[in-house]
Amino acid sequence: MDFRKHQDKAKKNTLIIWSLYLVLLLISSILISYTLFVGLNLAQFYQPEYQQYSLSEKFIAANQIVFQNQEQLFNFLRFLLMVLLAMISATVFGFFQKSNGHKVALAFDGKLISDKDELSIEEKQALNIVTEQALAANIPTPVLYIIPDNAINAFAAGKNTQEAIIAITQGSMKSFNRTQLSGIIAHEIGHIVNHDIKLNIQISAFVFSFTVLFFLSRVIFYQAAYSRRIDGRVKLLLLAIAAIIALIGMMTVWFGRILQAAMSRQREYLADASAIQFTRYPNGLVEAFEIIKGNATTTLKNPNAKEYAHAMLFSMGSKLFATHPSLDKRIKRIQNKVSCQ
Repeated sequence: MDFRKHQDKAKKNTLIIWSLYLVLLLISSILISYTLFVGLNLAQFYQPEYQQYSLSEKFIAANQIVFQNQEQLFNFLRFLLMVLLAMISATVFGFFQKSNGHKVALAFDGKLISDKDELSIEEKQALNIVTEQALAANIPTPVLYIIPDNAINAFAAGKNTQEAIIAITQGSMKSFNRTQLSGIIAHEIGHIVNHDIKLNIQISAFVFSFTVLFFLSRVIFYQAAYSRRIDGRVKLLLLAIAAIIALIGMMTVWFGRILQAAMSRQREYLADASAIQFTRYPNGLVEAFEIIKGNATTTLKNPNAKEYAHAMLFSMGSKLFATHPSLDKRIKRIQNKVSCQ
């Protein structure tokens, strides 16, 4: 397997997807800013002196104001800047909220494993493999958590290699032999080496920032619904603005989830390639994938599973929002039967 070629291709595709994320952020900010700015202009035309004009005439005039002169254009740009700052602030908040790998593992009821504890044979083996693969990857040994779930899955988390953790399920330890488990853990080590753990946090934070639009929509809705000082026609206008913003938010989150899944699929290919680089034994990972193909369950029962599906070893989503490529495609790439796409 030409894993370096696979790595280069996955990194290139990741860069393209990041560009699409930034485009999505900019487009959504422009749409929200334009909706608010035009809406506020339109509200001004409900004064008595504009009664002779129809709604369509008022709407056209409200849109024309944006480009009426340099001052109005600057006002619109100020709106745009405020919306961008709000979404960027939400992204930063989401990043710090999800950056602690230990908290993620504990959210799955993970049990911290240490060589100072009394461990089972399976736990000792898993801990030894983590140490071996970290040494092969030339990174600090990640902390290991065992998740009490019979599903077969694993994930890596944390904001950098020094604070990284690896979590594997009880089902994984019971279902795989040492060679297969080495491939699985090497895959998670690959996520750490390739900085996917930080990337996963950034992606989640980006999608989280789009949910700010729902908060803004809700604020406008309650202002329109419960304020007694607002004219009835202006209330209807504000409700329409709230609905438009909610729709933009829904579409933005929807596209964001699709990009999140696409990004995750590329990083899975990259981690598979890295696992082969560390173990120098492709069959271990292939054999583990074959076991999963035998109808083994990969879906964790924990309610946090969907939120962190993109970070898992095996997919738990629908085809459109699938966070992982199919096992057949991953196996073929490892066996070098298909070209990197």
